[in-house]
Amino acid sequence: MNIREESESDINQISEIHNQAFNGSEEAKIVENLRKNKNLMISLVCEIDRKVVGHIAYSPIYSEDKIIGIGLAPVAVLPSFQKQGIGSRLIEIGNRVAFLKGFQKIFVLGDPAYYARFGFQNAKKYNYFSRFDPEGKHFMIMEKDVEYIPKKINIEYCKEFEV
Repeated sequence: MNIREESESDINQISEIHNQAFNGSEEAKIVENLRKNKNLMISLVCEIDRKVVGHIAYSPIYSEDKIIGIGLAPVAVLPSFQKQGIGSRLIEIGNRVAFLKGFQKIFVLGDPAYYARFGFQNAKKYNYFSRFDPEGKHFMIMEKDVEYIPKKINIEYCKEFEV
C-alpha cells in the first residue's frame, strides 16, 4: 500500500473511485471543482500494485470569511478494496499531512463512532456548528488543543459543496 499526493495522471481514476464508492458522480464533481478552483488543499491517493484504489480530499473551512481550518471530505475507496483498512490509512496520513502543513483544526461531517477512533470529537462540545448538521450530531473536530469557545461559531465549507 502506497499513499502519496495525487498526480495529473490520477485524476480520471480519482473520479471513478468516487463514482463507484458513492454510486453517483456528486462527490467526484466536488473534487473536480475543488481542484479547478484551487481549493483542493490536500489530495492523497492510495495505490496498490500501481493501481489507484482510494482517495482523500481536504479543503478550507471558513468562519466569517476567514479560513479557520481544513475539512476532510470526501474520502473514498473502490468497492472491491473496501474493508481492508485503506480508508483508515488515508485518514491517518491525511490528518498528519494537514497538521504538518500548519492547519490547527480539521473538521469532518460523518459517523462519530467511526471518526472518533482517529481523534475527532463532537464539534458542538466546543461550540462549532455546520448548517449541514444543525443539531451537531455528526459534525466533528480534531485540533491540537481543542478549547471551548464561548460564542457559537458557524463554519462554512467551500462553495463547491453547494449542490
